[in-house]
Amino acid sequence: MKQTIIPIKPDARVFIKCSADLSVEGTEESTLVVIVDQGDSLRMREENGVYRIQSDTDCRLILPGTAMVTVEKTGGDCQLRNLKSRVVIGKIGDDLKLDSVCGASVESIGGDCHIYAAVGAIELARIGGSLSADGGESILASGVGEDARIYNFTGKVEVNAGDEVSIQISQVNVPEIRVKAGSDIELFLPENANCQLDLRSGGESIKVHAGGQEVELEGREFSVPLGSGGALVSLTAGDSIMVTDRENAANDEHDSFWDSDHWKDFGFDIGRQVRESLKIAGDSVDMAIKQAGKAGKVAGREVERVFRDLEENRFRPGPRSNVVGFSMGENQPEAPAAKAGPSDEERMLVLKMLQEKKITVEEAEKLLNALDR
Repeated sequence: MKQTIIPIKPDARVFIKCSADLSVEGTEESTLVVIVDQGDSLRMREENGVYRIQSDTDCRLILPGTAMVTVEKTGGDCQLRNLKSRVVIGKIGDDLKLDSVCGASVESIGGDCHIYAAVGAIELARIGGSLSADGGESILASGVGEDARIYNFTGKVEVNAGDEVSIQISQVNVPEIRVKAGSDIELFLPENANCQLDLRSGGESIKVHAGGQEVELEGREFSVPLGSGGALVSLTAGDSIMVTDRENAANDEHDSFWDSDHWKDFGFDIGRQVRESLKIAGDSVDMAIKQAGKAGKVAGREVERVFRDLEENRFRPGPRSNVVGFSMGENQPEAPAAKAGPSDEERMLVLKMLQEKKITVEEAEKLLNALDR
């Protein structure tokens, strides 16, 4: 696994191509972290504040949330989280997941699309699978291959889907809604909702139990105002239509979907693996040095290289040097006799710095590889 960290301006533009799965996450830090399965699969270049990143294997990016992100294409899944600028997305080979993004324009998705807590307009041209969207302003999905489920959008909703469509609206003044579905349509409204219904079924039943209306008919068309009227709600279904304010749509997809996300620990298991390997507990320096000594026997060459790099940067730890959260004091064992390579105390400092992130990620990665051997 290859990890790279570079400084980046908060308003940088980032263009990404990935042949496998991609994850992009926004943070408050002014750094760009790029993590890939294989180092030789990554190609990066920067010109005038524009970064172009291409990976042939799974890739995770962590960057400023205010960066302007364009995903040109991915061969597999794509996930974007916590981005405060509108994102532009080209072709996604499999599933697309958007969590807390400030609007998005998407060309095509080969699989399913999941959206949560969006801010700003969402525009989706083509989705090969299903659409699930919970929370946002407006949404336009002009070509959904399967079913669509839309919850809690406050602005205009326009959906064209090949299968069922289910929509839940929370505000009393219902926004403009235009839906075409190959199968059934369900619309869940709050009590005292205000809108103008224009319903067309494919010869199946039309049911309205909302706004004081109690209608069940087999006709193909039905129009009626709810409450004081308002925005147009146009529903055209291949099968039946139901409009109700007596129940809510079932919506438990977000927790189960996002909790299983495999990106959670991708590229950030180095510290955990070091801790598990060394089993360092508390502030017991004696135990830590013993454990570090054992690990150092297989990691000596990598540690020597780390210390050469540290010395080049004028960092020269001594037997009583301090590290944040750790101090070697008077009661510690005597330093071992001079020998080739770093001492146990030096190894301990390096390993502790790895845990405390006082050396670079690349150095940590190489040390971990040595420990694993």
